Amino acid sequence: MKTKKLLTILVLILIISFAYGSYNIALSKFTLSDKNNTYLGGIKFYRSDFGLEKGFQIAQQEKKPVMVYFWAIWCQYCAKFQTDTLGNPQVKQILENDYVLVAMDLDVDRDAASRYGVGYPPYLVFMDPNGNILQRVPGAVGPDYLLPIVTQVRDTVRSK
Repeated sequence: MKTKKLLTILVLILIISFAYGSYNIALSKFTLSDKNNTYLGGIKFYRSDFGLEKGFQIAQQEKKPVMVYFWAIWCQYCAKFQTDTLGNPQVKQILENDYVLVAMDLDVDRDAASRYGVGYPPYLVFMDPNGNILQRVPGAVGPDYLLPIVTQVRDTVRSK
């Protein structure tokens, strides 16, 4: 009887340690942000004002538009927008290949939000490489709404 209990305890310990180890591995691969970048909707964004300045430098060099995404960690609409819209394969491909992306956390980047007239998340501001605003998209729009906008803004900047 004691052998059976001991064996059961050992099996439970092995299962728990394996589950814990797997959980830690999964968490180590998950990153919301690091020093210079934020990862939202599976896409890498430069973060904050540093990112905006750097974003404009890169945009001028590569002749790409800049998309600034205003979001907040508490915003339920942002989470859905990131999954459904930014995570859409067509939208994601255009953004990753043809844009310089900057994310602004509304709880941290209040000055930038005020500068661009943003009061709530999610909110997108599309600009040319010189910082001229080309398009605004307030709210959690779907991929069918956003796709023509990202295409049109990209093509406008390319044609200049």
